[in-house]
Amino acid sequence: MNETDYNKTKLLQKSFWLFAARALPVIVLLIISIIYSRRLSYNNYGAFQSVWMYTNIINIIISFGFSSVILSTNLSFLFLFIKNNRKLITRFYTALSVTGLIAFFFLAKNFTTNLKLWLIIFIIIQNIITVAETLLIKRGKEKLSFIINLFYSILFLGCHLYILFTNYLLLHLIVSLCVVSFLKLIAILSIPAKKESYEYVTSEKHFLKHWTYLGITEVLGVIAKWMDKAFLLYLLTAADFAVFFNGSFEIPFFGLLISVAGSFMLIEFSENLQSKNKILLLFKESFHALSSIVFPLFFFLFFFRNEIFSFVFKNKYNNSVPIFTITIFILLLRINNYSVILQCFSQGKKILLGSLMDIIIAVILMMVLYPLMGTRGIALSIVISTYCQVLYYLWHSSKILKIKFIELFPAKKLVIKFLLSLVSYVIIFLLLKNFSIEMKLFTGAVFTAVFIFAGTWSYYKFFFKNRWVRPA
Repeated sequence: MNETDYNKTKLLQKSFWLFAARALPVIVLLIISIIYSRRLSYNNYGAFQSVWMYTNIINIIISFGFSSVILSTNLSFLFLFIKNNRKLITRFYTALSVTGLIAFFFLAKNFTTNLKLWLIIFIIIQNIITVAETLLIKRGKEKLSFIINLFYSILFLGCHLYILFTNYLLLHLIVSLCVVSFLKLIAILSIPAKKESYEYVTSEKHFLKHWTYLGITEVLGVIAKWMDKAFLLYLLTAADFAVFFNGSFEIPFFGLLISVAGSFMLIEFSENLQSKNKILLLFKESFHALSSIVFPLFFFLFFFRNEIFSFVFKNKYNNSVPIFTITIFILLLRINNYSVILQCFSQGKKILLGSLMDIIIAVILMMVLYPLMGTRGIALSIVISTYCQVLYYLWHSSKILKIKFIELFPAKKLVIKFLLSLVSYVIIFLLLKNFSIEMKLFTGAVFTAVFIFAGTWSYYKFFFKNRWVRPA
């Protein structure tokens, strides 16, 4: 095997293990959400999902960009920076954690005092796991991360099923998840880490600003992601919130694709900052690879949305379909991580402004559209603001790379893929019009799997023929 093929094979292996490691817990949680939504009452299911909303928000706030800094920074410099500024960093994260957790304790809705305390323990453990696992990935141990997540996912699923089918109580579930998460943390920390040789990098002041911008951006990002649900959680009953949640629930597979692609590009970009051509090439490759997966899945979910809700939720959440129909258009954007170029070139201020713009546009539209359209207006507000944010990031990324806006992505190929997918699904949907729900879903799912396999196989076949070589 020559050097080119070796580098590409290694690249694909890293991507596979990274994706698999992150996919397992997410897929398991999706399965659990489906099972729980079918068996629990609307009120209990709404309370269960609000746990993950609060956990995600508080976890991002108290970690304040730490994981992103790890992925986008040379570890030697990062450890030296932390060593030189450990008092400042320790005080800041301690104050942030205490403030965030106290705010959660007093503001969280639908939880008892005892449950809130256990949720705080769960959030702290999850926060430490996130940092530890990010370090593991940064050091190139994606396969070990997958093995740990495999066992964690099995235990995670087992806890949910046991609690559900014995005597369901949310408190008992959170306590058991604390134990399982602690075991995962021990497993990660037991893996020996190689010693990093410190190396001096100039402009610590600039790096501190970059870290601050990343942290604020992540906080704003999680607020933008969950603010529609947080807004309605305090406005609607738990039952109505459950209906909206299931309709606006973005299938985590898409977010996972972006997360993995972003993590991988951050690692690669940070090693190739002097070669903007290689950065642009890898950025375009992400469009190619992810669109081959996202476009078919989007059209499957769009055309078969009524059948999906009827079959998966046993007609229990059919009222969620109008919300789902609007929210699903965000998925068309999940073919790249749009802030990664700005992040690697330390343009945290621009990322921050993009996040602020996203929230401001969403809030304004919510105030206008909610009285006119109800909860559908909330969903539409999030979709429109997300598109605006993506355009903002792409515009500034093109300016950094000093290229035309259109040169950032393979527009012609993306349009062809989109239209080909659209026509294919219109035909298959019309052919299945008079079939049963089960037959429609089965045939549509098989067609989607074949479509994705054909698209990804065609892409990777081209990928191996391409002469791009990862620099040593």
